[in-house]
Amino acid sequence: MSSTTGFTDLRDKLKAMTPRGDTHTLKNKLPERTNGGAAAKKRKYREEESEEDTTSDQEQQREAEAQHVKDGIKQATVFSVQECALIERKIDEVVAKGDKGLYREHTVDRAPLRNKYFFGEGYTYGSQLERRGPGQERLYSKGEVDDIPDWVHELVIGRLVERGLLPEGFVNSAVINDYQPGGCIVSHVDPIHIFERPIVSVSFFSDSALCFGCKFQFKPIRVSEPVLHLPVLRGSVTVLSDYAADEITHCIRPQDIKERRAVIILRRTRSDAPRLDTHPISPAPISSERTNKRSHRRAEPDAAHRPRVLAMDMEESRLSRVRGRRDYSSHDAQGDDGPTRRVKMRRH
Repeated sequence: MSSTTGFTDLRDKLKAMTPRGDTHTLKNKLPERTNGGAAAKKRKYREEESEEDTTSDQEQQREAEAQHVKDGIKQATVFSVQECALIERKIDEVVAKGDKGLYREHTVDRAPLRNKYFFGEGYTYGSQLERRGPGQERLYSKGEVDDIPDWVHELVIGRLVERGLLPEGFVNSAVINDYQPGGCIVSHVDPIHIFERPIVSVSFFSDSALCFGCKFQFKPIRVSEPVLHLPVLRGSVTVLSDYAADEITHCIRPQDIKERRAVIILRRTRSDAPRLDTHPISPAPISSERTNKRSHRRAEPDAAHRPRVLAMDMEESRLSRVRGRRDYSSHDAQGDDGPTRRVKMRRH
């Protein structure tokens, strides 16, 4: 090697160059890594902070909405255990009359694990509507449902008027909802174009709960967390108005009906509420036993929510098969002298 290089061996030269090369590389790369790591940490911190802020805002909004709901609710325990027992016997009498067919056609509305009994005024809703959706509900013509029973006036409405929970003469519609375990009513707002406010309900047979702001999903049935979960005790009265009645949905979840429960809903229909053009008013039918007895079986997971049209579809399918059998013919009637003529069968 040349003496001008200062190295006598090429290996010495390479060894001397290596640290300087590594040091140079580290000096160039280390700041970049350090800066990049700091930037990533800052980004992650900002994202976590943003998520916390969003969650905090949502919780505050939910709490504020729950307070709006509470402001529109009034509750009171009015009926003693003995009074509840008397009213519950009267409800059982209503159920028995419905089973015997003693009410007008539109007084009784049956569904899996829940029966409705309309008195004073009845209305179409849900799958009964030709055009579905909020605002499409219609009252039946006058006289299509039975009058409010005297015992409802005397034992229930009269007591609430005495307590100042209802104005005198306010109620012209009373509905009894009779739930079996696992029954429910999906999220809804009582039709504003049909009913005045407040909406008053009285609970019997067992304790339950009313939930606000839930969303239902089906197959299998699932219900989202409510904005407000309101315990409803046997013998208690719940009065909904303002935000609780008009601005948020309410429902009864399947998991909140653990025993049989009945509720009497007391309302007043609006004078301008739209009505259906239905059949002329008909008198109450003559007593006759019916086979469509109420079911007391415990709820299967989706039992309370199978569409009532399934029964109609099954009946239509049965009728189609009957009509098909009538249309089939393997031969014409044989004459006295002529031979049998084969007829081609038609398939549907």
